[in-house]
Amino acid sequence: MTGRWLRITVTMAAAAIVLPGAGLAAPAAAAPAVAYGTGACSAGAHTLAPPGSHLYPETGNGGYTSLHTLVHLVYDAATNRFLPGNRVVLTDQATQCLSSFSLDFERKSANTKAGPDMTVQSVAVNGQPAGFTFVQPTYPGDPNGQNDPNPAAHEASQHNPVGGPDHNPLPPACSPELPSTHTAADALDGTQCPANKLVITPAAPIASGSVFTVTVSYTGRPGVHNDGDGTTEGWFRAPDGGFVTTEPVGSQDWMPLNDYPAAKPTYDFADTVSAGKTVLANGMLVSVKRNPVSAEFPGGSVTWTWHSPAPVASYLVEDSVGNFHLTERAADNGVKFYEAQDSAIPAQQRKKNLAIMNQQQNITEFESQFSGTYPFTSDGVVVGTPPASFEEEMQTMITFAGGFINTDVLYHENMHQWWGDNVTENNYSMTFYKEGMATLAEELYAARLAENKAGGPYTAKGQAAFQASLVKQFNQIYASNGSFWTAAPSNPDPFGLFSGSATYARPSAAYIALRQILGHGNFTQALEQVQRSYGGSFITEAEWEAAFAQWLPVPTSACRARLSQFFTQWFDTAYPAGGGGNRPQITGPGLNGPDFYNAHGGCS
Repeated sequence: MTGRWLRITVTMAAAAIVLPGAGLAAPAAAAPAVAYGTGACSAGAHTLAPPGSHLYPETGNGGYTSLHTLVHLVYDAATNRFLPGNRVVLTDQATQCLSSFSLDFERKSANTKAGPDMTVQSVAVNGQPAGFTFVQPTYPGDPNGQNDPNPAAHEASQHNPVGGPDHNPLPPACSPELPSTHTAADALDGTQCPANKLVITPAAPIASGSVFTVTVSYTGRPGVHNDGDGTTEGWFRAPDGGFVTTEPVGSQDWMPLNDYPAAKPTYDFADTVSAGKTVLANGMLVSVKRNPVSAEFPGGSVTWTWHSPAPVASYLVEDSVGNFHLTERAADNGVKFYEAQDSAIPAQQRKKNLAIMNQQQNITEFESQFSGTYPFTSDGVVVGTPPASFEEEMQTMITFAGGFINTDVLYHENMHQWWGDNVTENNYSMTFYKEGMATLAEELYAARLAENKAGGPYTAKGQAAFQASLVKQFNQIYASNGSFWTAAPSNPDPFGLFSGSATYARPSAAYIALRQILGHGNFTQALEQVQRSYGGSFITEAEWEAAFAQWLPVPTSACRARLSQFFTQWFDTAYPAGGGGNRPQITGPGLNGPDFYNAHGGCS
């Protein structure tokens, strides 16, 4: 793909903007089950996590499927506040007859400095005022129900059971919100979960199968979520607005939603913000319109409209506001590439950043060789100023914090557009699947550099150098000792989810081994098939493993059984410390460690 750079030119047209809010609804408790049609109506589940979960078990909401979300921010950048008229409109489809249902919304936080402080003004269902209240979550599968009177059923923990100072034998209801990364992982085990469940009771039950809209109007200050590892994510205050980077659950700190990876509605954004500010969101920029002076915006305002035709997982919703310099260009295949930097970044650093940002199209082309056709209509990068804890693969608008961008990390985050974004993990325990693929992209980048140094991708020496680099990187990872192998990738806890080798290096090494086991062509075919089969949706660990099994070059029962052992060892096993014999004992052809195949090319 080639393209030319275009500076965005927007025609501003003066227009009045009216943002009426719905009438205030009195709080109400969830309604009991009532007869409706041919079945009983009941409350939707307050979580999508399976029973026994200890990794964000409080998130997600059942009884409906999320179809579309319209975000309509009314945001004063100077005060960092959502003003009257601020709202989201959620379009959902009921999967049962609903007497009530819930959303995730952390409107208040113990972090009084940077956390949210918002108030719900009203809720409407299908345009009719609805009752609402906030409740604590309980642990998934609680036999006493969502309103369990036992306080122990509503406690935070890194582990299952909670344990804690009172030796609570129940599973956790939520992950703890650690105040810093220096706090012990289990410091808040046994404390009460915050009431972050917005329970909505419509005026009449919602019939199973019906499509309905939910309008939540709210005001106040958005903020960040204190995570289970002590980092923060969500809406970071910038001097000129807000910078949004939210993995894994911080979206609920600036908007109510079904906050679970597998919940993937499409999105539209129609954000009215202080005049002179730029809005960056998922998808394609549709329009920018200047509005006249109003009581809310005495200096005027501007409405930015973005549209994402592709579904977006809850933690990938982007909606930053600030003094961003935004450009776009269109590649020959029609994909638009957006680039944005905060004007507060020094000019010399912006120049350095731009040189890396300009590589995104080339990186996308390179990664397409392994993952298949780029899945979206746009891609982009935004560099903000707040010192957020991490960079993130926000769908089609990758975020870099602290005013800097890094080439290696851009390869990582851009690979997520296929793995995590287009094909999303079905729950948090599958985080290793997509982070391992993104780490593989870094290893492919290192191999690409070696290939170019040796003569290029179209030379025998270059290709040999590419392969040798991957083998070398695998062998270095496989030689790791100490605590490297002590956590199973598929069974993480919140404290180590985004910092441990089990999430990043270990699964990436498994993918290099799989590439050797399947053959390079078959490995790529498997990845492309997953994109075709699960694009726009989510994938389970069993489905991920089955996709590779279909491309085994020796599809005997013995080889299929050995591949199953391979996945168990690499993804599901926690080993004692030390390495050596305490690590996976199946690798692949040409790699250190026991080969997948025997001397005759079979698996028996």
